[in-house]
Amino acid sequence: MMAQTVKNGYLLFYLFEVKWIRKVPSGLANQHYLKTLSLSFLITYLQLAVRNSMWQKLRVQKLDVHIHSWMEELNLPPYQKQNLHTPRRCIPSRKGSVDSTLALLKKNGGNINTRNSFGLTPLHIATWRNHIPIVRRLLAAGADPNARDGESGWSSLHRALHFGHLAVACVLLQSGASVTLEDLKSRTPIDLLSGPVMQAVGKGNHSVATEVFSWGSGVNYQLGTGNAHIQKLPCKVDTLHGSFIKLVSAAKFHSVAVSACGEVYTWGFGRGGRLGHPDFDIHSGQAAVITPRQVTSGLGARRVKAVAAAKHHTVVATEGGEVFTWGSNREGQLGYTSVDTQPTPRRVSSLKSRIVAVAAANKHTAVVSEAGEVYTWGCNKEGQLGYGTSNSASNYIPRVVEYLKGKVLTGVAAAKYHTIVLGSDGEVFTWGHRLVTPRRVVIARNIRKIGNTTLKFHRKERLNVVAVAAGMTHSMALTDDGALFFWVSSDPDLRCRQLYSLCGGNVVSISAGKYWTGAITVTGDIYMWDGKKGKGEPPAPTRLHGVKKATSVSVGETHLLIVTSLYHPGFVPSIGGSTHKLKVQEELDELHEGFAFKDLESMEVSSTVEKVEIRNCCSTKFKKLFREQDSSKFEKLL
Repeated sequence: MMAQTVKNGYLLFYLFEVKWIRKVPSGLANQHYLKTLSLSFLITYLQLAVRNSMWQKLRVQKLDVHIHSWMEELNLPPYQKQNLHTPRRCIPSRKGSVDSTLALLKKNGGNINTRNSFGLTPLHIATWRNHIPIVRRLLAAGADPNARDGESGWSSLHRALHFGHLAVACVLLQSGASVTLEDLKSRTPIDLLSGPVMQAVGKGNHSVATEVFSWGSGVNYQLGTGNAHIQKLPCKVDTLHGSFIKLVSAAKFHSVAVSACGEVYTWGFGRGGRLGHPDFDIHSGQAAVITPRQVTSGLGARRVKAVAAAKHHTVVATEGGEVFTWGSNREGQLGYTSVDTQPTPRRVSSLKSRIVAVAAANKHTAVVSEAGEVYTWGCNKEGQLGYGTSNSASNYIPRVVEYLKGKVLTGVAAAKYHTIVLGSDGEVFTWGHRLVTPRRVVIARNIRKIGNTTLKFHRKERLNVVAVAAGMTHSMALTDDGALFFWVSSDPDLRCRQLYSLCGGNVVSISAGKYWTGAITVTGDIYMWDGKKGKGEPPAPTRLHGVKKATSVSVGETHLLIVTSLYHPGFVPSIGGSTHKLKVQEELDELHEGFAFKDLESMEVSSTVEKVEIRNCCSTKFKKLFREQDSSKFEKLL
């Protein structure tokens, strides 16, 4: 007859967390013992450890203290438990106390759903630490998967999905965890999985950690992962880890990324100089840059704040408002004469205005100045420069678009045959596809159709557009309330329609490539759709799996780049006295000990008052710990 099953989840969690139990001995590795952790199972492990003289390495003295303290707490009335951990009541570790500990453990039992001082059950803790074996054993022993903590009302499934522990979530769901259980803020576990993206500007003790993912074709090594084939799922660009990337731009043959410090990284196939590296083998096309490499020539100590990558060249704007270009100059798209190719960044000296936004297409470039003027240069065969004529095939020197004089412009987007600009008042203008002068795009929300009549908002209620994107056959506009509109780029009537099929999610960022378009919702999900479908057929967006918490996307011709962002809070104890700060920090470093057990020994705290003060501080800090993702203590989100 198997011994009584040990129900104390805290001891079970503690043994596995500090890795005292490494694996199941062959003599005990049968199905009966693996289904539930029995008392004899624990005793066998402890006896094996004693026999092999491993107690000092495994720190059994502290285990003795924890077990004694726990067993003593079970036998005390509630009014005496508050004094349980004073120095007088702490049981010091001593040689030979393991036998007495095992005797107490065998004699007494505990409730597997018992809660610690933070209102957490053992299952909550095991879920948070992503320990699947412990989660399985706790559930098999009767742990309640729908038990909610006392702080936020989160169940174990809430916590698993919040921290991205999907394997644990599957185990919980198989054991009857509810997906409709609401926390104290009426949020279900699914709501936490798709919560709003939290962003911060690196101030004080806070910072923005980012990851870059790539997806699509890597035939020109533009993915940055070393993959030269089709990458069917987004894959992290490991070389950029820790670079705090804030901007990305994808083109047919290469990719560009800009860090928060203004550093520029490029990779891919660099023939013609599009990568900006001085190596002859690279800009001659004899070698490719497989992983991201920083551009160090030409820019000096300047910090880049805007970037645009095109098929044959690259454009950046610095914090000082200067514009640098490099790559092919066959159509004058670099903004200066005398060279056919420019292998490293070179300043466009003819631009005297301070530039704040840039856009680049196959053979032309457009920028917006701080004063709100738009300048264009390069190929003009389709009227994509907006000069009112297409007679001049190429323009090597930047020229202001006179038709928009008096308008204050803030944004710009460019595709192969057309250009789009955004005004400070939310107006959108476009030209190209043989329309040589700028025309305003009417962005209006359709309410409903009555017969052949379409009702629209009153003119005074015109929507405010905050972003535009240009593809070869399609164009997009994003409003300040998250609505997305599209039109066929070559349509002479510029008929604009709203896109409704994004699962009701408000859009916060858009990007258009040659054919495909990408949009990011407020929940950090990415939707993609093909923009080259029939003129009368609305797009059919599908969500891109494998990436969450996206903040920026750039769609190229055959691949895309994604930036994801996680919020990392500072963690500084706010109690007086350097001694107390040190003690709290030590306890936080030993999170698996001080969190699951209230176990400060007599040498660590000199009085009950000091201990209560430290506990209160830790309670406040642990509330933040369970709400925000700290990469130093939690698993990475998928």
